[in-house]
Amino acid sequence: MADRGPANAMRFKGRVAVITGAGRIGGIGEAIARRLAQEGADLVLADLCRDKPDVPREKFGSWEELEQVAERLRETGARVVPVKADVTDEAEVAALMARAEDELGRLDCLFNNAGGGTGAGPVDQTPVAQLDRADWDYTLRISLDSAYLCAKHASPRIARAGGGAIVNTCSISAHHGVAGISAYAAAKYGVIALTRTLSIELAPLNIRVNAFSPGMTLTPYVKQRYEHLAAQDPSRTAEEHMNRVVAARIPLGRPARAEEMASVAAFLASDDASYVTGQTIQVDGGMRV
Repeated sequence: MADRGPANAMRFKGRVAVITGAGRIGGIGEAIARRLAQEGADLVLADLCRDKPDVPREKFGSWEELEQVAERLRETGARVVPVKADVTDEAEVAALMARAEDELGRLDCLFNNAGGGTGAGPVDQTPVAQLDRADWDYTLRISLDSAYLCAKHASPRIARAGGGAIVNTCSISAHHGVAGISAYAAAKYGVIALTRTLSIELAPLNIRVNAFSPGMTLTPYVKQRYEHLAAQDPSRTAEEHMNRVVAARIPLGRPARAEEMASVAAFLASDDASYVTGQTIQVDGGMRV
């Protein structure tokens, strides 16, 4: 059995976490799962693991990739349950949370990490006047409705465990206007409002609710975005497009690593943040200073 970390770092020993959008190697969800496993947590990892013909540009983790993530985490000694789940489908969300409690005995933490969109962000950029209604609806479902559904069905189970934490993955796009990504920005701004409201509603149940907003992070999704820009403007490579943004907007002078987002997410779910609720932390290298 691999070492799960020093005793003083085992903040999640005996706790169970559900992490959505955890099926892509190199993604923020996978990084959160790795961090929690190292700190003693047992995990339920969810991803769509199927194609959606109506949004062919969206890239989801496959079942094989999700199983690979789970197997790597089991090497730390964690119990890990991979689950195919569409987090925009209430029945599937309810089954996901029930499975966590049934198979691992409790539920302490929820990480609403699943998100995405098409048409007007995060990969595509389309002015509102040209945006297809189906793309708007889909983006809000996967980036906002999913957080509502997961919180709805996880919170009673977290309460039964004596309390815990919900951590929502937001986006720096929620904090400033960017032409062409209206649907994604609106959905993620909604996540901030949902976080605040849930923090008030769930405080009597000893459940804290916070969010963090990643800036540019080297994940498969971000790489896809800059590959899309390069396809539209082939005068620059995807890397050159990304480097232009870094140079112009990020004081720290580099994109983030997924594990840097995971460290913030883990902090917000841990007892180290026991008096923090209703907050959204911008983790952007200074972009919005």
